[in-house]
Amino acid sequence: MVQLKKLLASPLFKETALYGLTNALFTGLPLILMPFLVAVMAPEDYGTLDLFKSLTLVLTPILGLSTIQSVTRFYYDLDTNDFRKFCSTVIIFHFISAISASVVLFFVSLMIESEYLIIVLLSVAFFLFNQITEVLLIIYRVKKQPKNFMIIRLGSVVLDLLLLVLLYHLYDTYDWHFRVIPNVIATVAIGLMSLCILHFQFAIKTTFSLRLFKDAVAFSAPLILHMISGYILNVGDRFFIVHFLGDKALGSYSVGYQLGMSISFFYTSFNLAWTPTFYEWMKSGRFSAIEKVKKIVFFGLPILGFVLVIAWQGLSKYIDNLAKYDIDLKLIVSIVLAYIILSYYKFNANYFFYAKKTKKIASITLLSAVLSIVGNFLLIPRLGLMGAAYTTLVSFTIMSIIVVRVKNKLTIEKHEKSIL
Repeated sequence: MVQLKKLLASPLFKETALYGLTNALFTGLPLILMPFLVAVMAPEDYGTLDLFKSLTLVLTPILGLSTIQSVTRFYYDLDTNDFRKFCSTVIIFHFISAISASVVLFFVSLMIESEYLIIVLLSVAFFLFNQITEVLLIIYRVKKQPKNFMIIRLGSVVLDLLLLVLLYHLYDTYDWHFRVIPNVIATVAIGLMSLCILHFQFAIKTTFSLRLFKDAVAFSAPLILHMISGYILNVGDRFFIVHFLGDKALGSYSVGYQLGMSISFFYTSFNLAWTPTFYEWMKSGRFSAIEKVKKIVFFGLPILGFVLVIAWQGLSKYIDNLAKYDIDLKLIVSIVLAYIILSYYKFNANYFFYAKKTKKIASITLLSAVLSIVGNFLLIPRLGLMGAAYTTLVSFTIMSIIVVRVKNKLTIEKHEKSIL
């Protein structure tokens, strides 16, 4: 009881609660909107919407070289002036990448269907301004300013919803544009505001340091492979589903997958507060405290997963037009289990990021991605959507087991299994 009171009173718990509230509306917005979108959009358009989301994720490692991932880690290594230059360098690089990608798309536009060309261009715009916002949010996290973090995130959500309501009243039919356009406009607007805050509040000027850029790439380059592999694990099954089963099946799978992965919302909220705390505790040698937090997380997630499945069974009866999506409960349960296991993997992966052993974590993720591709290719034609769900569960499980085994082999502390 005493330990529980200490936990509830700790800054980590309070920050997690604030990040959780923020994520409930930002990360959880697609889940909140899902019943409404299911009612007004055809499965084919929902599938196109999911394709846009997938592209925005894939562009981060391809165009950004995952350099955003280095900002958090290098905050603890650089002095104030160098960190400002570091952030500016990363942002300028993202502008160059986005402009270059747009130019390339212009020259190959005749080879791409107009609808898909628009989706890719919107994805590039989303990528650029979302990454600028992420730099600001990382600074808020490492400086332990969750309230400012919340203001930026909720500002994006409010603007997105206002634009969505406006389009709802302006149009009579609703395809994928209805959801994508408000999302992109809100992201660009918040990105521009974040750029102003970075410049005026944090004195991040327009400077580019080749030395710091090389440091960022050295840390993040293995993460390109890591993130691409991660996106293959998360969204690669969509392309197999479209190929073997069609757009309508993709729409059904996307809804079921989104419900199942909602368990990750809880860990994501926690990890936003946990990562800076974890780095500080590792640096100061508070290994036993880390283990206590680990036990709480590993015990709590399965309970939350069970609650989510039960809640879905009760709420699904009240969602209009859900029957046309034909979602199997086994699919949702499989994805819930997969994302519980993925959360375990992410907790242990923090040790690798702290130690800057990004090559090892990238190789583990790559292996799991290859297994995922093979599994989807073999199982989706035979088992349909459940083939994709089973492949996700098995791939995440194998990845989690390997990362624990490798982490234990890298132990150099006498009494703590930690990577230093």
